[in-house]
Amino acid sequence: MMKMIPLSALLALLLCACGPSVKIESLGEQSFGEQEALVEEISFRSDKFRVVGELRLPTAGEQHPAIIIVNGSGSQTRDANDYLIEIFLRNGYAVFSWDKPGSGESTGEFTDEITQRADVLVDGIEVLTEHQSIDPDRIGLWGLSQAGWVMPLAIEQSGNVAFMIVVGGGAEDSIEQMAYQIGQWVVCNGGSAEQAALVELYWSQRAKATGYDEYREAVEVLLGIPGVKDYTGLEITEEKDWEPWSRDWDAFIDPMEIIEHTTIPMLVFFGELDKNIDPVQGAEAYEAALQAAGNQDYRIVVIPGVAHTLTSAKTGCLNETWGTSYAPKYLQTLEAWLQHLSQ
Repeated sequence: MMKMIPLSALLALLLCACGPSVKIESLGEQSFGEQEALVEEISFRSDKFRVVGELRLPTAGEQHPAIIIVNGSGSQTRDANDYLIEIFLRNGYAVFSWDKPGSGESTGEFTDEITQRADVLVDGIEVLTEHQSIDPDRIGLWGLSQAGWVMPLAIEQSGNVAFMIVVGGGAEDSIEQMAYQIGQWVVCNGGSAEQAALVELYWSQRAKATGYDEYREAVEVLLGIPGVKDYTGLEITEEKDWEPWSRDWDAFIDPMEIIEHTTIPMLVFFGELDKNIDPVQGAEAYEAALQAAGNQDYRIVVIPGVAHTLTSAKTGCLNETWGTSYAPKYLQTLEAWLQHLSQ
């Protein structure tokens, strides 16, 4: 007697030529603001991780350009940034996002988060290139914060990224980024600009020290600055227990070393009041790197009056409650740039 194949399984076979490690299930039509989309749940394996997310497809047309959403650090699911999904769909782009491993339905635990997230992203890109409803030559990335390190690593590994949109992404190694963040925390809590400068100098020295005396000097200076210990939990490690940080750690990855060889279209945003990522250093570093690459299609935008996530703020300090709506200039610039890409 012939065994009947369930309709959902048959649909998955018809939709995907991605191999046995990828599963696709239709979730029907859903609304994102005023935009309707056909939604599919996609799961795929990436090394030790099982990744589950959703692909939202515009209802019109057979093949679509696509944007993969790459979230920042911390727990994040496929549902983040729904308002951006509406904008992407309105401009004809499919949108693929997933629960980060350890969040939602995705499983696995990061040990080297930046490099492992980049590997997952490369596999996600590959899934889209083999999807019959996606134009494999028009797959791009949108990413926030930590994605500023993850996306360049993925671009370096994959030849299938057509463009990149960066929002408040790091433009230096994450040791220097953390030094800036701690320094800004000191200022936001009543410290001086001089103390912030000391934090930036000696936090970097502490992490990059190759000898114990250099390390200890840095920690002693940092512990003398009010608030640093409370914010970071910093303590002195005794010499018998101390060893230099490995240069292979994710903390030493400088994304500009990749961007200075990247010629795909690129849109980069920074918030003027960002206390997580240095917007001045970031804008200057991206400009220099893209010029060095000979990139002919990029735009760098620093938006006044907004914090790290490009929402309104008075100071941008981490202890301030920011606004919940994106800056109009951000949304207008983003949409105009997507239309520019389509042309």
